[in-house]
Amino acid sequence: MKPSIIIAIMFLVIQINVHATLGAAPQGGLQLNGEQLIVDQTLSLEWTRDANLAKTLCDKQDALWTSFDPATVAHGTGRTASQICADDGRMNWYEAQAWLKHLNAHHYLGHSNWRLPEISYQDASCSDQVVLSNTKTAVSIGHGCNAGEPGHLKAALEEYRDIFRNFGDQIYWSDTELATDQALAGVFGIENDWQDAEEKTSDLLPVWPVHSL
Repeated sequence: MKPSIIIAIMFLVIQINVHATLGAAPQGGLQLNGEQLIVDQTLSLEWTRDANLAKTLCDKQDALWTSFDPATVAHGTGRTASQICADDGRMNWYEAQAWLKHLNAHHYLGHSNWRLPEISYQDASCSDQVVLSNTKTAVSIGHGCNAGEPGHLKAALEEYRDIFRNFGDQIYWSDTELATDQALAGVFGIENDWQDAEEKTSDLLPVWPVHSL
């Protein structure tokens, strides 16, 4: 067999092995989709592999980030894109929603339905079931919350945490608003196993995009 043919076969085998590695489901129904996306096959969701995409893009001065103007966002903080970058990509809830709208307008990675992850405030698996004094409504917060999308991701990552980039002990915004108080939106932490609610306008948190398949 000619050396050139042997080299070609070896290259093909390497390519097949790489594809198999990227396509394998590492844990709990999660599957790599190329280099930038993770599919949750169970919930039919796709997460960005980068858990702080805004920070990564602003550090690179990517055109997608530099074309985003958070200073004009209603109920935003009035900060520029450079100031948000200096704050490690952390935004208030309204800025986060505007950033996702910007991703959708530009069909980021071929999708126009990016959003924040959803949690559940009616989750019996949460460590704390709090009754709000003003509405007498039970709200689920605390540790061990598994009903929402982040809860499912947390369970899948218990034995495989290196699949994501810029993933760590952080609290992220969710898309879920607290029905009894429109000033609050749900937040979650996967590494520290936490669910709660924070002020939409004053709290600054990283944004982890997800979309439904």
